[in-house]
Amino acid sequence: MAELSGLATTQFHRRRHPRIDLNLPVDYTMTIDVAPSLSTRTGTIGGGGLMLYFPMPVAIGTRMKLKIHLPDHAAISCTAHVVWTELLTGLEKNDFKTGVQFDQISEGDLGHLQTFIKRQQNPIQMPAGFGRGISE
Repeated sequence: MAELSGLATTQFHRRRHPRIDLNLPVDYTMTIDVAPSLSTRTGTIGGGGLMLYFPMPVAIGTRMKLKIHLPDHAAISCTAHVVWTELLTGLEKNDFKTGVQFDQISEGDLGHLQTFIKRQQNPIQMPAGFGRGISE
C-alpha cells in the first residue's frame, strides 16, 4: 500500500521504518573487496535500509560499505548486508533490485536520515506563527 504525499511516495508494508521512493546517489564497496568504490542509485530509502539497483546479482548476506549522498547533508557512511534481490526485466535493462539492511550507522547519521525522510513525506511546512496577525 502506498500513499502519495508531496514529492515522495511513502510505502507502508510491515516495516518498522517508513520507506520512501527516492533516487539518491550511493557509493558502495563490498566489504571483502579492497577495490575502489563503485556508484549506484537508491530506489527506496528508509530508516532501516535501502533498495539499491545493481547491474549484477549480489548474494543474500553480502556485507558492504555504503556512502549515501543526501542533498542537504554530508554523505552518510554505514555498513549493511543484502537481505533480498530481484531481477528486473524489460524496460529496466536487466538491473537487479537489491534490498540492504543497515548493520552499523552512527546515531547522528541515523537521526539525520530519519529527519530527511520525514521532510520528504511532508515537504510543505509552514513557519511558526504563519497566518497570525492577518487583519480582516
